Amino acid sequence: MSIRVYNPLQDDYIRIPKPITKIVSLDPASTEIIFLLGLGDKVKATDAFSYRPEEARRTLKVGSYTHVNMDILEQINPDIIFTTAGAQKELTRKLIGLGFNVYPLPVPTNIAGILNNVLLIGNVLGAYQNARELYYNLYTIINELKVGRFKNKLKVYVELDLGEPITVGFPTHISDGISLLGSINIFDDVSEAYFTPNDDEILKRNPDILIYEPKKLTDYEKERFYSILQQRGLFQLLSKRIIFTKGDYLAHMGPSFITDALIWLKSVVFLNLSFLVILLPLANPRIIEYKPNIMLPAMITS
Repeated sequence: MSIRVYNPLQDDYIRIPKPITKIVSLDPASTEIIFLLGLGDKVKATDAFSYRPEEARRTLKVGSYTHVNMDILEQINPDIIFTTAGAQKELTRKLIGLGFNVYPLPVPTNIAGILNNVLLIGNVLGAYQNARELYYNLYTIINELKVGRFKNKLKVYVELDLGEPITVGFPTHISDGISLLGSINIFDDVSEAYFTPNDDEILKRNPDILIYEPKKLTDYEKERFYSILQQRGLFQLLSKRIIFTKGDYLAHMGPSFITDALIWLKSVVFLNLSFLVILLPLANPRIIEYKPNIMLPAMITS
């Protein structure tokens, strides 16, 4: 038995066997959603960056974000493979060309896109009620986090270490999240989602705070970033509050962006934190690392 499911990115229907017993997810956000829908036991393999929730760490890893071990994939013979658009576009085409059943998901351009992907995956996997429940749980959290509009908005500059300095424009879940919290991303008027910023433009836009996301937070990484700011001539930013994330945090496009990162971001914006630590007092910069102590809301329990 099988069903037809429409995929908007392919503008076509794909036929999916029922019941689905073997899932491969090559997208960390999709992996997280599948587990939250209570279908983690059907996930036979994931990419190396799928470690949310904790159970996903124990899944078989079949490759990185853009390269997959085809021999292992053929052995698994999955009923469905989840990928995403953007960086996985070529991989998706290759997998389809090899005859695999692939469902690529759109990259969220706002927080609503994360919610939409919950429903898309729930539809593919037949987890209709759980998908609705997860969707509304996330929607409730978003409404609780939303704040009123302020006359003087806090100007936020976000920089991600993706091999080079990358910041975010208007069509991103990060910029949307900052806006939801009553603040503004200094590049919210840029139509490009992810791009390398012009350093002079950063200074011109004069952010109130800087949020830096390394690949992984370490003491060395903090010192390295402080040095890089000096090398780039961004001395003006050293008088601002600089906040480090733990890495792979704000950039994540799964539900935990809402249940974890967005809550943390609100605590940063309103300085309503469990504690803060002053770091790297070289040249008297005010560099602050925020470490929230947040109880995450329960999602779906089986």
